[in-house]
Amino acid sequence: MDNLRSLKPYFWQTDTAVARNSWCYTENNDYKTAEEIIRDLVDIVSKNGSLLLNIGPRADGTIPDEDRDILLLIGKWLEVNGEAIYDTSFWRTYGEGPTEVKEGQFTDGDTKVFTSEDIRFTVKGSSLYATVMVYPDNGIVHIKSLSEGSSHFHGIIKNVQILGYEEQPMWERNEDALTITTTGVKSIVPVVFKIDLD
Repeated sequence: MDNLRSLKPYFWQTDTAVARNSWCYTENNDYKTAEEIIRDLVDIVSKNGSLLLNIGPRADGTIPDEDRDILLLIGKWLEVNGEAIYDTSFWRTYGEGPTEVKEGQFTDGDTKVFTSEDIRFTVKGSSLYATVMVYPDNGIVHIKSLSEGSSHFHGIIKNVQILGYEEQPMWERNEDALTITTTGVKSIVPVVFKIDLD
């Protein structure tokens, strides 16, 4: 099973739970953070997959506060960035960066340590969405897959904007990368650039 590692030409689904140690309600669950689950979602969707997320209600059907808080934070991120997830398709490459996602049974509880070089792509119409998994403190993002010498894209970039921010980023494209510079973007959750292509 290498679904989690690479882009698939067919649609696929995987699942995870909000807790590392349980798929049902138990006391003292070891919960994942909403940021971890959002990064997993972005990574999976970029590879033509979907994520089924499990929560564990109590015996009376109520949802524990910890589960609810995680779901609300994910929902808040999707309110801003959902256009990079919903009704999108995979691009010519799922992404770039050094982090390799482990696969197989018993790896679901492992924390994936993404970096600011890890970027995932989705596409809708003429818009390419580049999601930066960990936003760099200096506000400078290099997207090598969109360089002038890239084997993935030979077209024209018309505009770059940041979902959820009013700031208009500065950007330039050369043989090494599309470099995007921001001054006011600080985020512990993934940041999405909407890139208009021609």
